[in-house]
Amino acid sequence: MVEDILVAAPTRSGSSFEELLEMLRPHGISAHSPLQPDQSFRWHADIAIGAEIDVVRADLSAGWDWRYSYEDSAGELAIGLLNAGKAETLIAGKSVERTPSEIAIVPLPTMQAQRVEAVDGRYSSVTLTLHTGIVSKVLSATFGSAALEDLNLMPIVDLSTGAGQTLLQLVRTSATGLYDGTLARSPKASALLSEATIQLILENVPHRLSDRLNRHPLDAPPRYIRRAVDYMRANPHLPLTISDIAATVGVSSRLLQLGFRKIHGTTPVAYLRQVRLEAIHHELSRPENLLPVSEVALKWGFTHMGRFAAVYRSAFGLYPSDTVRRARGFCG
Repeated sequence: MVEDILVAAPTRSGSSFEELLEMLRPHGISAHSPLQPDQSFRWHADIAIGAEIDVVRADLSAGWDWRYSYEDSAGELAIGLLNAGKAETLIAGKSVERTPSEIAIVPLPTMQAQRVEAVDGRYSSVTLTLHTGIVSKVLSATFGSAALEDLNLMPIVDLSTGAGQTLLQLVRTSATGLYDGTLARSPKASALLSEATIQLILENVPHRLSDRLNRHPLDAPPRYIRRAVDYMRANPHLPLTISDIAATVGVSSRLLQLGFRKIHGTTPVAYLRQVRLEAIHHELSRPENLLPVSEVALKWGFTHMGRFAAVYRSAFGLYPSDTVRRARGFCG
């Protein structure tokens, strides 16, 4: 059974608070000395950094609490999970209490400080941070002009809700792909996964611009949808997001979504996936292709081989390996 990356033990460890700080500082975390130093202090922690996201895992054994803040975090959005312990986050002057039954949504420009506390001698957390570039791109495509710190996002999502569970799964998928190297080998999947995480938050977590999402805008003219299709087909090799496509054709991502549903009966993501499936089919059908099926799938943005094989068979009536055998048999 594959171990859940969100609860697995981090890979690095030590007993010095200063050693922990040295590891965290390059990530932009400015930590302060513990309020009640404890000689029995032990830490386990690690950091994984990707193109659009990074993940920090920390597991601390101690009977004290400490505080930290972020530096140079303009435009970044953090999603925080607790496995054990408590946390108190100061966001734009308001104190927010966190427990393991909730997910924290924190625009880092508004986070002034965080105090963490071990409970029964343990504090354990996972924090996924979405980088400024992807956050700004999705905000621009959704609202035109909006700063992350101005949204006033509700900072807590209950894990018992549907949105909480979906967000948890997106964080788990992102963290797993980051730690096992899948996302580094598949930039297309990484870009779409990060965008989906931000879009889920914007559409399900209350904020100042939520009412804009609930309005019913006019449909995008068909010519914009045709341009979007042409752009997808001309650039399937790029790590496109729906925000990229919307910006290129000159409409909001929401209008693009509505237009695709009306004209093509599907979403832009699903349409782009089909375009890439066709590219995979073409590549696997070439006798000179020497790459394994898994590498071709990753290259085109498919990270789960079981699901990939199923959708490929649904689209083309045979499994990817059958296509390869036919191509090589024809060659021979």
